[in-house]
Amino acid sequence: MLFKFIGHDNLRKQYIQLIGNQRIPHAQLILGDPGYGTLSLALFVASCVLCDNKQQTGPCGTCAACHKTKKLIHPDLHFAYPVTTTKTVSKDPVSDDFIAQWREMVLESTYFTINHWYNFLQVENKQGQIGKSESESILRKLSLKKLRKRLQNNDYLDGRQA
Repeated sequence: MLFKFIGHDNLRKQYIQLIGNQRIPHAQLILGDPGYGTLSLALFVASCVLCDNKQQTGPCGTCAACHKTKKLIHPDLHFAYPVTTTKTVSKDPVSDDFIAQWREMVLESTYFTINHWYNFLQVENKQGQIGKSESESILRKLSLKKLRKRLQNNDYLDGRQA
């Protein structure tokens, strides 16, 4: 398994079944108290969705998509998390400004709190947020203009209708 998490067997099975049946809800909120493993579960779900060779128990772990997901560099894997200004980012911070630090922290452990994240960034007593610039960045990343054009050209339909 790409991202280890303890428990959540029922959730894991439900997600595998949803993905296997191609019935993935377009929006999901995975919420839990610190130590619950919500980030690990979210990364597991993303791994299952992105895997090119899905298994009955989850992602294969060996395909190119799994290798990229494991390194948190898959082009379809995006993150948004609270950020703030620092010595190196003085205006309009967005998650992408801190992606190297984010990857380092997540690859070390997916079980951390928001305060651990702020300490890792060495932001002193500043409060992070997902602000206007981040919201605009998310909207750009989720833009479906290119996909819509490809669908109109029947590039991805495999004989099916959109």
